[in-house]
Formats: sequence, C-alpha cells, structure tokens
Amino acid sequence: MHGNPPAHSANITELNGGATGIGAALWLGLPAAREYFDPATLSEADRTRFAALRGARRRADFEVSRALLAFVDSSAPERSLSHSAEYAALFIAPAGCSAGVDLEMERPRDVIRLARFAFHESEALAFEAAPQAERLPLFYTLWTLKEAFAKALQLPLIDALRRCVFWREAGEWRGKVPTESAWSAMVFQPRPQLFLAAALVGRNRFPQVAQREWPPERNADWPVIALAGAPASADAPRA
Repeated sequence: MHGNPPAHSANITELNGGATGIGAALWLGLPAAREYFDPATLSEADRTRFAALRGARRRADFEVSRALLAFVDSSAPERSLSHSAEYAALFIAPAGCSAGVDLEMERPRDVIRLARFAFHESEALAFEAAPQAERLPLFYTLWTLKEAFAKALQLPLIDALRRCVFWREAGEWRGKVPTESAWSAMVFQPRPQLFLAAALVGRNRFPQVAQREWPPERNADWPVIALAGAPASADAPRA
C-alpha cells in the first residue's frame, strides 16, 4: 500500500460554495482508494476491528473506507461511514444534526421474502404489487434508507427495518421514522448498481449537499432516486 496522500479538510462552507451552516458533504470512495490505505492512520478501535477481519473482500471494503476517512480528515462528530463492494461512503452533516449513511451494491435477492420477514406490512404489499423489474431497485432504496436511519437514530438494524417505513404517494416519497425530531433523507445512485442513502435527523428538508468522489478527488452529480422529509404523523401508515 502507498499510504495516504495529503488529507483534505472537509470544510462544509468551502464545499458548498460559501453556504454557511446549511450544507453537508457526501463522499464516495472508489476502489482505487485502497492503494492509499495506511494502517498507521487507524484509531485504536479500528485497529482492533481490522485485526479481527476475515476474508479478502471484507478487508478490501474496510481499507477503502478508512483510506477515505483519512483523506477527508474531518473531525466533525456529525458523520457516518459505510462500505460495500470496495466502495465507501462518508456523510458529514450540518452541525447539531445526526447523520447516517448506507451504501449497498445491488445483487439478486428474494426481495418479497425479505420484505415479508423484516419490513413493515405496507412495504411488503408494495413489493408484491410492483412490476418484477422494479422490485430489486425498490428493495435497495428502502434498505439503504432504513439502515441509514438505524445509524442516525442509533437503532438496532432489525428495529429500523420494521419501524422506519417509506412509501410513494402521487409520485413523491413519504416516510415514518421513530423520532420526534425533524428528519430528511436522500437516496443517490452513483453507479448503475450502487445505492447510497444519507439520512439526517434534525432537519425536515435535506440541505444542499456537496458530492465528491476520490481518488482522484473530483466533484460529482449523482442521480437522485428518492427524497423524503418528515411528514405529518397522520400521513403515515399504522405500525
């Protein structure tokens, strides 16, 4: 491994062209980031995790995510990290908000069986009603949203899968999340089979978000496939 290049300071004001206090940053680490992984940059907790990892794929995912974390070099407490298929995502939220991010690479799954087992009943019914070609993208949209909120709300994943509920109504996304705080979320598709959800607790409108990829470092503009904010409680399906 080559070790990390000079770290980039993830300054939200800078990344959003001068916006103050309203922006967020979302980074996508590419597989090539693994070349910059340096074990010396790991925290004590991450050194323990790294030593315990088994399997080349898990180690590769970890190395990409920690190389990205070292490169961005953000001390912001409002951040969340995820990895999948040798990609990594880092979400840095505005001050005072809780952040959650999840990144998943699409692969064939029995989504109806999984939805019946783990999701809200209304979501399982939506899968059954959806055309076959739409089921897998819908599954990963919902899964990444739920796991991102599991991190933002510090919920066990199984609780988030059942209690964070999302649906489409009149072409718009709505949701029910177990918090009294305002919340918002977006799901991006940085690559055709890669789903990236960022969840924010503390704001009911998702802020302007700077999208960056590395390496090499560059601006990005990923397709948005879902956008949701806190609805009135009366709009949510019954649990």
